[in-house]
Amino acid sequence: MEFTGKLIQRKGDKGYIEIEGVNWYEVNKKASGAIVVEIEEKEHISNEQRRLLYALWRDYEVYTGTPLDAVEAWFKYNYMLERNLDGLPSLSRGAMSKHMATDFITYTLEYYLNNGVPFAQQDWYKGADIDRVCYAMLMNRICFVCGKEKADMAHVETVGAGRKRSKVDHTKHHFMSLCRQHHQEQHAIGIESFMNKYVVTAIKLDKEQLKQLGVM
Repeated sequence: MEFTGKLIQRKGDKGYIEIEGVNWYEVNKKASGAIVVEIEEKEHISNEQRRLLYALWRDYEVYTGTPLDAVEAWFKYNYMLERNLDGLPSLSRGAMSKHMATDFITYTLEYYLNNGVPFAQQDWYKGADIDRVCYAMLMNRICFVCGKEKADMAHVETVGAGRKRSKVDHTKHHFMSLCRQHHQEQHAIGIESFMNKYVVTAIKLDKEQLKQLGVM
């Protein structure tokens, strides 16, 4: 059995750990009484990142019918080739840096967004590169918040009433991809409150990217 806790107090060489959500009745039936504590290191992959990767791979399993172990092997193999690694990446504690874990999660999400693979994890921002994921969502017109397709291109900076869009230099603006509901909410609560609420970031695009999206 494995549980996640946090260190709440230290006294000399003793530490007091708080664990929530434990069914102690089940623990008492199965446990030997010994507890092994493993401290998560700041620079290594976190339990949250590991859980997010497996949750994303389960989404792929549900969507395609491919067994989870085959999904995991396929993504690890392709990530190894893409990043020119010497071997398959390991998710074991201490075997992967936090930076690589962030890149691997982001790589997986970019693949999903660019290939129309749905995913249920709304807290992806906790383990991924937010800028890269938002860029992929924008280029595929997917709502930053709820994942709906064919979303609006939302200007972050006000274009100005009465101005012709064809006369606006869009390369100087930042954009988000938002469904109609969340686009209206963004205007209602203000851009700063909106971005803090949903942990998203606005993206600046060059002329070629704007042409690809039909803005120019």
